[in-house]
Amino acid sequence: MRQIESAELGQLGTAGRLRFKLRMTDLSLGPSSSAAWADIVGRLGGVEALDASARCYGAFQRARNIKSAVDLLQLVLAYGPGGRSLRMTAAEALLHGIADVSDVALLERFRRCPAWLTALCERVLAPLGDLPSGDGSPIHLIDGSRLEGPGRSCWRLHLCYAAGRQRIVDFAVTGLDQAEKLDRVAIRPGEIRIGDRAYPNPKALRAVRDAGADLLVRLTWKSLNLRDAAGQPLDWLALFTERAAAGRLDMPVTVHKARGAFEALPLRLVILPKPPEMAERARETSRRTAQKNQHKIDPRTIEAAGYLILLTSLDASAYPTDQLGTLYRVRWQIELAIKRLKSILRIDRLPAKDPELAKAWILAHLLFALLIDDAAAEMAAFFP
Repeated sequence: MRQIESAELGQLGTAGRLRFKLRMTDLSLGPSSSAAWADIVGRLGGVEALDASARCYGAFQRARNIKSAVDLLQLVLAYGPGGRSLRMTAAEALLHGIADVSDVALLERFRRCPAWLTALCERVLAPLGDLPSGDGSPIHLIDGSRLEGPGRSCWRLHLCYAAGRQRIVDFAVTGLDQAEKLDRVAIRPGEIRIGDRAYPNPKALRAVRDAGADLLVRLTWKSLNLRDAAGQPLDWLALFTERAAAGRLDMPVTVHKARGAFEALPLRLVILPKPPEMAERARETSRRTAQKNQHKIDPRTIEAAGYLILLTSLDASAYPTDQLGTLYRVRWQIELAIKRLKSILRIDRLPAKDPELAKAWILAHLLFALLIDDAAAEMAAFFP
């Protein structure tokens, strides 16, 4: 396990120090009667609930070598966020009298855990769906991250992060064949779902609206087939050089799909100018990318680099153009959440080639992160 330097710990803040404390105590293999481990078991429903769920999902069938589902959970957390290899986990389990099992046997046991770990993650998240958000329309940030391991072990972690609660509220773990989409995780009526430039997809946009939620996504000029109020394709160069250049642009558009049946989706297109220094940096990046790829840069790309282009279903009277820009910038919260998963819990250091073992390793990290969020929320509730 990596030792966190005191200077680094000081920069983490209260929540970060709580994460550090939990990481250094709760994942130490030892007697399962310790107060820290008993707290984790309690948060997951207790010994009987863990045993029942492990049997239901096929993770634990009989008490052979590993005597209980609680012991199995402790071992998989020690292997995942605990940072141990299979061999080290097996050795420490024997040393502390938890289990007498080989690393190969552990591998086989852990391979049967993904469905169970998914269910445990969902158990931690389940109460959040019944709690009032306290912030009007819940703002849910959507993002994903690619996790690569040895060989061809590659996965995508999809997250939904509630800005008001400052915590993960939904997730999905998929292969790379499953792209990032706004509807990859369950949509809740009344929410505002925010995504970056990877998320403008006609069917997913339609799914969000049909579910009774609002959306706010960032675009490039070539992300979607958009048409103006007259049903004509947008002249992006004119929009940038003539209309947006004079100030902010806010106009109704409809989203269309080139092929297949798709009912036109009415939305708002908002174009906001970037600060001059940011615009110039973005243009220079576009030029370097074009030069590197040895292709001629499109004039629309150069012009678009100077603007923040947003597409939304939010009402203009309630969410004017300036407020949309501010709302979109809330996205940094989910980017920081993913960074914490990687830099503190090291969820991106995937060691396993076997697909089921790799998925168990990822889900063990995610479960631990959700438990940390749970504990942090309780601590925050004590503040006056």
